[in-house]
Amino acid sequence: MCLTLPAKVLSVSGVSAKLEVSGREKEVKMLTPEDLQIGDWVLFTNDFLLKKISASEAEEIFALLKAYPLAEPSQNQELKNILAKAKSDKLQQADIEYLLTLKSEADLNELYSEANITRKTSIKDHICVHGLIEFSNYCASNCQYCGIRCGNQAVKRYRMTSEEIIEAVREAVEDKGYKILVLQSGEDYTYSDADLISLVTEIKKRFRAFLYLSIGGRSLEVYQQLKKAGANGVLIRYEEMNDRLYTDLHQGEDGADRRALIDGCLKLGYTIATGFIAGLPKQSVTDLAVDILTLKRFNAFMPSFGPLVPSKNTPLVDEIILPEEMMLKIIATIRLVLPKARIPVTTAMETLYGEQFRHKAFMAGANAIMLNLTPEKYRADYEIYENKFYDQEKKMEKWALFKGDLSYEMLEEELKVKI
Repeated sequence: MCLTLPAKVLSVSGVSAKLEVSGREKEVKMLTPEDLQIGDWVLFTNDFLLKKISASEAEEIFALLKAYPLAEPSQNQELKNILAKAKSDKLQQADIEYLLTLKSEADLNELYSEANITRKTSIKDHICVHGLIEFSNYCASNCQYCGIRCGNQAVKRYRMTSEEIIEAVREAVEDKGYKILVLQSGEDYTYSDADLISLVTEIKKRFRAFLYLSIGGRSLEVYQQLKKAGANGVLIRYEEMNDRLYTDLHQGEDGADRRALIDGCLKLGYTIATGFIAGLPKQSVTDLAVDILTLKRFNAFMPSFGPLVPSKNTPLVDEIILPEEMMLKIIATIRLVLPKARIPVTTAMETLYGEQFRHKAFMAGANAIMLNLTPEKYRADYEIYENKFYDQEKKMEKWALFKGDLSYEMLEEELKVKI
């Protein structure tokens, strides 16, 4: 589900309450009985009051969603022209390359501010929370950047049983209120196609949740059967559109095959989460611009992208870390290209740049996070890179997750799919 802005209670009458929202009054219905007083802070969405929160929590949420201050507006006319083109969906590759090369503080703040305005205009102040369950770290691929690649003999491998996976889903959905989950693994073919189809069938039979699968390069026929079993979305990164770079990173694999699989899943009716890795060796600004435009080609509902995190026991351990500023420019540019997309702040971003990066990313147009729900005894071993960030507090759970039929109705209306 999604976090929305808090509001202050003006009055309470039976099962209704009048709220102050951005200086205006709004009447809402209460989902559950609340002991409310005038002046209390609450979370609401559409026409319904969800839950009471403290004044300090309200302050934290407002701080999380504040915009970049434009103390000194940019005088860069070329930038203004490009931002105007973005409003009419006319950005070209050269425009994106220009945005990615901005340097002055005034220009950057204008870019981030425009991205934030685009987010607010297109999807309001919704910060969406997804749950991630990493059910196996076995992988048949040997991607040069990845800590769980098959060539890394130092990894402590694990594979969750179907019962363990189903229990993790139960805890997420029934105990916490998650409605969007990602089941993720390496390319682990010990789980047969029939095993995965059976697992998805059982999960969808027992729980009401939107289910993404991030399981790698199975055949399109298998993905079709998984769709019939109830899978809603796929998370498959194309990783890099430059085929030469892709071949360097993936021994014996073809980027065209990967893209064909994503295209096929799109035609099957899956909701698509896809994207790229930024900061790869020999990757140019032109490469990044093409990667960003490709998100649009695949109609990415959730762009899945992040910086390369140099990891031990991989050939790329000594690579230079992508500057934080470039990551923010990429986020802001993607928001301009895909105004209504769910742009997540990924774990890789927070691993490299720290937890405070989440706030900066939201101010630059991001609007989603993915919280790790992998059982504790396995979590540390899904080490695609070292020192992997883990959100211990998970404050966003209590601010964004709630139960009840209305929460499903709202999600189904947004996703245009029955879950």
